[in-house]
Amino acid sequence: MSGCVMASPTSTVIYLDIDGVLNVGIRDRGTAPLLLNDTNQRMARDVADPSSLPRQERECVERVNSVASKSIGKADNGTYSSFACRGAEQVAGPLVARLAEIIQAAGDPCVVLASNWRKPKYQSKVRRLEEGISKQLGYDFTFGGATGQVNEKDAVDRLRCIGEHLNAFCSELEPSTALRVVVLDDFFVTPLDGWTMECGSRIASTADVESYLYRCAELPGVNVKMVHCYTDWVTNGGLKVQVGTGLTAACMRVALGFLNEGSHMTGHDSNKCVDLIPISARQRADVMQSVDSKRSGSSHVQRLRTMLSKAMPRPTFTRFSAARLRPPSAIKSL
Repeated sequence: MSGCVMASPTSTVIYLDIDGVLNVGIRDRGTAPLLLNDTNQRMARDVADPSSLPRQERECVERVNSVASKSIGKADNGTYSSFACRGAEQVAGPLVARLAEIIQAAGDPCVVLASNWRKPKYQSKVRRLEEGISKQLGYDFTFGGATGQVNEKDAVDRLRCIGEHLNAFCSELEPSTALRVVVLDDFFVTPLDGWTMECGSRIASTADVESYLYRCAELPGVNVKMVHCYTDWVTNGGLKVQVGTGLTAACMRVALGFLNEGSHMTGHDSNKCVDLIPISARQRADVMQSVDSKRSGSSHVQRLRTMLSKAMPRPTFTRFSAARLRPPSAIKSL
């Protein structure tokens, strides 16, 4: 079970993305997202005449400046610049502190890396992150596992990986187990705007994500909460800006509301918790049959279980590792 020991009576699994959750990421057309950090902010701010730059570089400067000056919301009382990574860091201290608050509210959760940071070649940076989380918690923290080592390209891949991990995880539990599942992810800085899973499920809201994962779990006592760390807007110049926001106060309200106010709370719309519509056994069987049809038979599930029984590699940073802007003639994305 991914190295996690399940507590009683209700246990919690947290699926954690890093980029866009513990830092702020800015979607950049055709390339990897930009990291909001001190260097990028300074480079973008110091461009005296953005109009003299090629289009892609000009848009990059405009996006970074727009995000840095954008108000997060009344509850955060500041701009996204307050969540910028400092120096060479690739996670933001205030956001790591907020993750620690979620972990504390969950009790003794199993925190599973669903991020690209889970890849073995990034172990050292994940260990450093574990040290930072441990400092916030006041006790030693380590990740309980990671989703499968596959090459994710988009939000569909990410959600599928989480669903497969959850399915294998729950298959090792007793049918009577009560399990809370919290997903903290920006889905590759992607809106929930109607993209479709391979099994045919349409994802147009956080409730759709929760329903999909509930069905993947095949466990009656599972309750799922999706915290989508994402927003977008259009600048005065007409440029669309898409942002992995990090754990804003609105995101924290959703996560802590679920953990503190009762595990029966599932689904939310516009950061308001609502009850998930019950799913019949027949509906669940239909969905799982569709999911299973995409797999290569029972050997696929067995491989997942074998993977979960082994010590999972501690991954580290990937997408945001080169998150700097070039001065000033060209801008480098993540």
